[in-house]
Amino acid sequence: MRARAPRSDGSTMIDTKVLEAAVHDLRSILRDGLLATDIWERSAGLSLAGFNQQPVAVALFTRITEELDSSLRDSNFPPLGRYYLLDMAGNHTVVVLNHGTLLQGMLVDNKRANLGILISVAIPRMIETIAHASAR
Repeated sequence: MRARAPRSDGSTMIDTKVLEAAVHDLRSILRDGLLATDIWERSAGLSLAGFNQQPVAVALFTRITEELDSSLRDSNFPPLGRYYLLDMAGNHTVVVLNHGTLLQGMLVDNKRANLGILISVAIPRMIETIAHASAR
């Protein structure tokens, strides 16, 4: 039987086994270029799956995403789409994926991971897989 994590808003549950499989798949795509990833429930900040999980980063990127959403809305800009990228010091990139009620963060070492693969393969695959976990 698959593990299910209840959503804090009382809606359909998330299949955490699918989330864990998605993390494993991401690790196989990005290999040692993936330094950390978390998939978490947006409103509660509860991490449901991850690799080298970073609870402080979960709290930080939840807040940043909420502020960014709010600021874009207040500025009459289009809302956030599927993801945003941050170029960090030390040849690192942070990716935050917007899965609706779930968010996912990734810390990537640009020297070890191919950013073309990140954008054209890893991100689309995560979006598709997490959508399936949410739909179950």
